[in-house]
Amino acid sequence: MALSKPTQQAASLDLSGMATILLDSGLAKLDGRVVAGRELARLDRVADPTTLKGIARLLLAYRPPSWLRSVVIEGKLVQEFIPKNDLEAIAWLGDDLEPIIVAVHNKLYGASDEHFRKALGDAGELAIMSAYRGRGDRPRHVSLVSDRFGYDIELGTLAQMHGVEVKSAVAATAGRIMLSRNEYEVAQRMGSRWKVAQVIFSSKVVATRSATKADVEAIRELSSEALSSLAPSEDKGFRWIEAAEFRPSPHVWTASSLVVGSDFHASLE
Repeated sequence: MALSKPTQQAASLDLSGMATILLDSGLAKLDGRVVAGRELARLDRVADPTTLKGIARLLLAYRPPSWLRSVVIEGKLVQEFIPKNDLEAIAWLGDDLEPIIVAVHNKLYGASDEHFRKALGDAGELAIMSAYRGRGDRPRHVSLVSDRFGYDIELGTLAQMHGVEVKSAVAATAGRIMLSRNEYEVAQRMGSRWKVAQVIFSSKVVATRSATKADVEAIRELSSEALSSLAPSEDKGFRWIEAAEFRPSPHVWTASSLVVGSDFHASLE
């Protein structure tokens, strides 16, 4: 197919090597000659950028590189996780690089990626529980009971209850937090007795699928007052449904005094 393309790009391809890759991946078969499989044959027969990007997407899906599972976090491509040589090799995808990789990643690992996000969230809660216990508090892990509380960890007495909503992230995703409508409404009711505690883990946990005290790079806090300043008032142009994404500026966060205990360990499998 590529031999007949009248383009410099097609002429410069390693056709023998490409044919081997297509055969090994099942995208083509050998029937006296290399014959494109169904999915490959669906692409346009002109070797233009759109077709070549379609082939690249198929190859990523049929022969995923070892790094593919780790480079997408919360739907966002983290390019620094791609080996330099591989990144240079696929840089020609340009603005389509991220959407192609994210789409293939979701197709191959969507279910496991969702499980990892939940496991990372659970790890953050355990880290904060460890920190509170380490300083002599008696925290209650109420998110294990129900999501209705509007926070994950509870401290104090009925007369003076404090709620801590825990958010977990790695450096690449720490700039945003998702908050449910219930969490936001509870924050408004509790005022200064409610806060977000964000646990930022080392990016290594994406590959190792486990987290320890050494993987906790930072813990920072966001007050309910700061959160309120970021949310528009409900009017004809804005309405809460189930959740919203907040992107607090770095200066809005405050460093936490919490220190995770050395006994902290969480599996992210």
